[in-house]
Amino acid sequence: MGEYPIRILQVVGSLNRGGIETWLRDAVARLPQERYQCDFCTYRSESGAYGAELQDRGCCLHYIRLGSSPMAFVRFAKRFRRLLRQGRYDVVHCHGLLLVGVILLLAWVGNTPVRIAHAHGTGGGTGRVVSVVNQLGLALNRVMARAFSTYGIGCSTEAGAALFGRRWLQNSKHKLIHCGIDLQLFEVVKSLNSERAGLGIGPEAKVIGHVGNFSVAKNHRFLVEVAARVFQKRADTVLLLVGGGNLRPTIERRCVELGIERRVIFAGVSSRVPDLMSSAMDVFMLPSLHEGLPLVLLEAQAAGLPCIVSDIVSREVMISDGSILFLPLSADIEAWSSTVLSVLESSTVRPSLLSAMRHSDFNIVASAKRLGDLYDDAHAGRAACTGV
Repeated sequence: MGEYPIRILQVVGSLNRGGIETWLRDAVARLPQERYQCDFCTYRSESGAYGAELQDRGCCLHYIRLGSSPMAFVRFAKRFRRLLRQGRYDVVHCHGLLLVGVILLLAWVGNTPVRIAHAHGTGGGTGRVVSVVNQLGLALNRVMARAFSTYGIGCSTEAGAALFGRRWLQNSKHKLIHCGIDLQLFEVVKSLNSERAGLGIGPEAKVIGHVGNFSVAKNHRFLVEVAARVFQKRADTVLLLVGGGNLRPTIERRCVELGIERRVIFAGVSSRVPDLMSSAMDVFMLPSLHEGLPLVLLEAQAAGLPCIVSDIVSREVMISDGSILFLPLSADIEAWSSTVLSVLESSTVRPSLLSAMRHSDFNIVASAKRLGDLYDDAHAGRAACTGV
């Protein structure tokens, strides 16, 4: 590890649009290529929305499918170890919660000197019954992540605690690195209605917005039920849902059952989330069952949107007092809908939080620098240990 560039293998489920993937893409774009060579290994899907862009920046992409059977895992392990031998990586940086321990075990067996476990969520628990097998798997994963990582990162205090334990920051090998966003995307002020015509939304409508994959964790079912109650009291309100995912058809059917399908807009996956937030939405809702540090909340605040969020979300994401209203998931639909109505009926003046965000960890420039500093520290420490 005495030479540059430092060779880093980023391990992540996919390169589709999502919080982890977007942050990784933006952070890697700000790391000097002559100093850091970042390649990617995905195990859920190949290439994805960001694949071509990352390749243009000099990143090599590797896809090793991870199936659910024991033999599929054996095949994955063999191919992953072969990739480590061929790539001669200095660092394996694994993102997530469920597989990080297994990935770092394989990296340890493959003699990769620096192994980074990066916790991005508080998951496992979703407020529902979790099988004993899943609980045991999560527990074993946490043990392996702690045992085989040389460094541990949490995107929030709660996310780090979920993977490394309650007192994780007392360990010198653990770091808190908040994810950041590209603030330049929010600096151009647009008309509130500039995005609405293409979505079929009238200029006078009040728009409840949400951005996220259709998954259990995002709690879309509760979201549309809250919206249905709001619709009963305000005829000028619509719900805008941005994102894709396996549960979208289920949510579409639920909207039909509630009789609100004509007032719910499914916008699909979009590369223009900043524009949609700034120019189409009036309030942002995130009733998630679990989160790490959701980038969409940083984006919503950068766009000046008032946010109504479940109280499982880390308070670390709140840029200024009052920019986010936290509600318990145990509160009923009436409480949530009343809060939404109150926000919609309040002042439409959008406070600018960009100035505060520019000088915080939530700026992608600062976030990427902290990541690069970690790689440099690991590089220097390993070189000192080996005498290179």
